[in-house]
Amino acid sequence: MTHPSEPDSSEPHSVSRRAVAVALDIGGSHVTAAPVDPHLRAVTAAPVRLDLSHDAPHDTLIGGWAEAALAALAGAGESVTVTHLGLAVPGPFDAARGVSGMTHKFRALHGQDARAALSARLRGTPLQDTPILFGNDADLFALGEWWAGAGEQLDTIGVTLGTGIGSGFIRAGQVQTGGPGVPPGGELWNTPFRDATVEDAVSGAALTRLTHRHLGVALDARQLAALPASQSGPVWTAFGQTLGEALAPWVQAFGAQRVVLGGNISRAFRQFSDSLQSRLPPGTQVRQSRHFENAALLGAAFLRGPELPQH
Repeated sequence: MTHPSEPDSSEPHSVSRRAVAVALDIGGSHVTAAPVDPHLRAVTAAPVRLDLSHDAPHDTLIGGWAEAALAALAGAGESVTVTHLGLAVPGPFDAARGVSGMTHKFRALHGQDARAALSARLRGTPLQDTPILFGNDADLFALGEWWAGAGEQLDTIGVTLGTGIGSGFIRAGQVQTGGPGVPPGGELWNTPFRDATVEDAVSGAALTRLTHRHLGVALDARQLAALPASQSGPVWTAFGQTLGEALAPWVQAFGAQRVVLGGNISRAFRQFSDSLQSRLPPGTQVRQSRHFENAALLGAAFLRGPELPQH
């Protein structure tokens, strides 16, 4: 007879299981997936990247998502419990219903129940019956930085600067898509600015127009960053000031304490951060993304926020 304080060698030893979320970021040309440890607030294995064009057939898209998710799970190691499968997707997309409203991309998914299709594709795999949650990719970039990055869990506006501009508004760990200081859907790109829109003024194309105006040659952000500061400085200063003036009314109305920048243009953050900061209200600090491509994965992991550790 075994003493109550001693383990019974006739029974299998219990194995402590580690909780992870499996997070996916759905892009126009590829899907990225990784396991995220909610307690460490970190991506715990090298992300899996699978080439997958947005114009692929429905079954190819869903199959690619399933393949990437299972590969990410395999990278998480043994003895893990998956809390959920979180997907960062472009919009328009009805996250609650799991239905795409996109017609410019992912046409094969338009009006289809992506949650049901993915769940069916995962039947008979280790991810069978795992809850599947969706969120807008720009929102989840901001949410990931709020939870585990440069937002530092302060009221945050996340902005991605690239070919276009994406945005997300986060208060107390919740994505805000309306209310004081929040444009419809949390989308800044099409809000009016200088007789046009914010995206017209601060996208990659806008930066290229600035280089042509100041330098007489059209350059992208990477080419501009490679120039000596004596040449590139005036362009970056003008870009930062314009970005600050475009953001300032929203920052003021929302009461944002942090503005976090991601996307390709923000790789040159040091070149324009001072001029941008000078145009923002006092008490708001602008920061470069801490996680860049991984930020949306972290945000997808935090989609079950109330159940996850925040500090």
